[in-house]
Amino acid sequence: MSVNGRNYDWEDIHVMLPHGEAVGITEIKYTDGQGIEARYGRGAVPRGYGRTNYEASGSMVLDRDEWEKLADALTGNGGIYDHDPFTIAVAYANNDMGTVVDTLKSVKITGFDGAGGAQGDDNASPISCEFTILEPIDWNGRPAKNDTGDFFV
Repeated sequence: MSVNGRNYDWEDIHVMLPHGEAVGITEIKYTDGQGIEARYGRGAVPRGYGRTNYEASGSMVLDRDEWEKLADALTGNGGIYDHDPFTIAVAYANNDMGTVVDTLKSVKITGFDGAGGAQGDDNASPISCEFTILEPIDWNGRPAKNDTGDFFV
C-alpha cells in the first residue's frame, strides 16, 4: 500500500469555543444518531419502520487554564449550567488535504469532572466536559438532519 500524503492528526485540529480558539484542549469527541424501530402488523416480518428522535452529544477534555476561560465565558448569566447554548466549531486542516469544519450548534454542558491531581502528574486537574448538542450537527456543510417541521404550507 502506498503512502499518498499526510492525513489529519491532532496538530491539524482547531477548536473554537465561546471564548476563542481552545489551545489547552487535549480531546474532543462528538456523535449523533437517529434510530429506527421495526413496525409490525400481522405476521413476524416488519411491514415498515418508525424513526426515533435525533440525538447528538459530545465530550471534551480541557486543561484547567482552558476550562477557566470557558467557565468565565459561560457564567455571565449565573452558574456554569445556566449558560445560553453556544456553538463549537471543529476544523481539520493541513497542507495535504482540504479544510473540513464540523459545527456543533446549541451546545449545553451537562456535566464536568476531573478536578484534582497527584504527585508526579504532568497535567494536574484536567477537566472533562460532557455536553448535549440541541441542533443537528453540521458535518462539513452536510446537516445530519434537515427537519424543518413545515408539513403544511
